[in-house]
Amino acid sequence: MDVHKPKPWHGFREFLKEYLIIVVGVLTALGGEQAVEALHGRHQVEAGEAELRVAFVREVDNAALREAQLPCVTQRLADLSSVLQRSAESGRLPALAALGHPSFTPWTVGGWEVLVADQTVSHLPRQKAIGYTAIVQQTNYLSALSDREEDQWTVLDSMVGQGRRLSDVEAQQLRTTLALAAASSAHMAQTSARLRDAIEATGLLAAADFAAAAGRAADSKATTDICRPITIAS
Repeated sequence: MDVHKPKPWHGFREFLKEYLIIVVGVLTALGGEQAVEALHGRHQVEAGEAELRVAFVREVDNAALREAQLPCVTQRLADLSSVLQRSAESGRLPALAALGHPSFTPWTVGGWEVLVADQTVSHLPRQKAIGYTAIVQQTNYLSALSDREEDQWTVLDSMVGQGRRLSDVEAQQLRTTLALAAASSAHMAQTSARLRDAIEATGLLAAADFAAAAGRAADSKATTDICRPITIAS
């Protein structure tokens, strides 16, 4: 049986030639692998940012709605404060129709956890990743604020219904809740405006997206209970 022995190198030059061929081959393979990985990462980022754009439009809608309704909420709380003041003096609440509420919309960047889990975030430039993370944290904070505000308006809803006796204890509780609701409204408006500015700074949305959100929010005022006068029986 013939045995093929490797050909011996004849001199340093031939050895160097073979060595360079091997090195170049390895480097080419590694470079190709890195290029494929970079291309995959770029596609992940593009798909991830497309999802973020959809989520950011919803958050800009929420912020625009809060801004549009802020005068209505402020006026409603002022009206309720006046009603409560008169009721505390007389000892009776008048008959009140539904008060309406500020808009309790979901504040969340859907899909962010997926982008973190599949390591899409790791392919983002550092400043972008920091900016997107800060926006997600702001929406989480707004979600908690909104839950607290909804609880406060649930207490205020106890004023709705037929006229009835008002105790000093209940009157004090309602005064406290009105003050808390006013603070929550101001805080929600300020924080949601900062969120809108942070989203605008990412450049993911166009100016037309913000204008459209403002238009939708303005149109909604005509059908929002909080922006209609409440009915107070004499």
